Amino acid sequence: MQEARPTAVSSRQVPKVGFRGLALPLELLVAVLLGAIALSVNIGERPLIDWDEATYAQVAHEALGSGHMLDLTWNGAPYVKKPPLLFWMVTASFRMLGESERAARLPSVIAGVGTLALIYLIAAPVIGRFGAFLAGLAPLGFYFFIARGGRECATDAPLIFFSTLAIYALSRGPQKRSWMALSGMACGLAIMSKGLAGVLSLIVAAAGFMFLPGFSAAGTGALMWMIAGAALTAGPWYLYEALFNYPAFLSSFVGYETLRRVTSHLEDDQLGSDFPLVTFAAELRHLWPLLAPLAALLVGAAREGWVNALRRMPPAIRLWIVWLAVTLAAACAVQTRLPWYVLPALIPAALLAAAIPAYALRSGDLRTPAGALALAALALIALHAPKRWRTINQSAQHQRALSMPSYVLAMAARGANPPGAKGELFFAGLPMPTLVYYSAMRCNFVETSELEHVELVGAAFVPDAISYHDLVLLDSSGRAEVIGNLDHEWHWARDYKSLTGPPGHSGAGPRQSRR
Repeated sequence: MQEARPTAVSSRQVPKVGFRGLALPLELLVAVLLGAIALSVNIGERPLIDWDEATYAQVAHEALGSGHMLDLTWNGAPYVKKPPLLFWMVTASFRMLGESERAARLPSVIAGVGTLALIYLIAAPVIGRFGAFLAGLAPLGFYFFIARGGRECATDAPLIFFSTLAIYALSRGPQKRSWMALSGMACGLAIMSKGLAGVLSLIVAAAGFMFLPGFSAAGTGALMWMIAGAALTAGPWYLYEALFNYPAFLSSFVGYETLRRVTSHLEDDQLGSDFPLVTFAAELRHLWPLLAPLAALLVGAAREGWVNALRRMPPAIRLWIVWLAVTLAAACAVQTRLPWYVLPALIPAALLAAAIPAYALRSGDLRTPAGALALAALALIALHAPKRWRTINQSAQHQRALSMPSYVLAMAARGANPPGAKGELFFAGLPMPTLVYYSAMRCNFVETSELEHVELVGAAFVPDAISYHDLVLLDSSGRAEVIGNLDHEWHWARDYKSLTGPPGHSGAGPRQSRR
């Protein structure tokens, strides 16, 4: 039986903008510009967020100071919890722009904008340029794409960019070795961004080569090229860590951050098995008007006959469905339930959501039920967009406000320590990366059960008592003083946090991650 070939939805010619012989669709430039504006909002604001932003910026800060790009540290101790790609990107940003919040977040912004461009390029040959434009805009309505996928200094942004690049290269030429090698290299860079999560695009490719018309003809040879590209890209770093940082790499990265995170609940909140699906549904809830044109399309497919309708489905759309299934299943399978683990599934969801109005409007006749319903759905989504955007920004501001108390404490400690003095901090509580980054001092974190046994070695003067959440500065003269208490700062900042408003949906609550 002859395999189905990809078919593109017809679309009217749209003006292109040329740059030195390179013609770019105008709608692609608009999507990229809107994405850059959306992802750049408030990226220069303080503070960096506990846990991840402040941790990653501190790792980059220490790498910039030491010049050691392979042997990374945090708070003076070896750091092998995450692969190094984001830290290398942030270190380069610090080197070129100077160290700041904006420079720390800029690599993620660039990766997020690049992801939007790749989404357009994946979609355009399949659902037309209008559908591709909708697909490129769709992630701007997802909270976790705005926050974790582009605006914050986080490993998710390069993960999503390189995973999407892998699927783009796979879609361009499953039977061409050059494209498969590029796809494999992109998978390797995704693995270098966030470890095991970067393997998902390889799983999607394997499923496509085994089961999907249009891809299965490439055979296992194409998959081998992808695996080779991924191994050659990510393998050297893993080999280096296994040889030279073996104990910490095995216990921290392999044991804790990979195996235990997949098989155990590592966070404070013990969330149910349906939490990823609930979070995913919350991210897509504002797209509910698309259900109407989807129903009209399904009715038309039923009249045509399901077998014929499925046979006409382009292989690329089948690949998007597999992509969605693999990434969503992975989010559900991981036992550590963090809401942004659904982010990889939002990219194929954006493509599939955009395909609905694209196919409903493919004839250009708005008198058809599907076309009329698609136009009404797009109008409703557009009318709701400003409210959705305000909700996303309020949620992002709320998350930043949660780190304000530790930032205030850190700045107080920095002010109490004279420039050039070798001060050292002790904090009675769990690690707070914001304290480390903004104090510019080594900080010793003491668990609650150890409070009675805290010894400030070399101190000439010790406070009578150290309470839970106290921050103590041991200055160069040996004098120890309590700088402040985190709980007191929480009360001070209560009015500030109330102004920012509560999170907008269930997926944007306070972050408990200790990553």
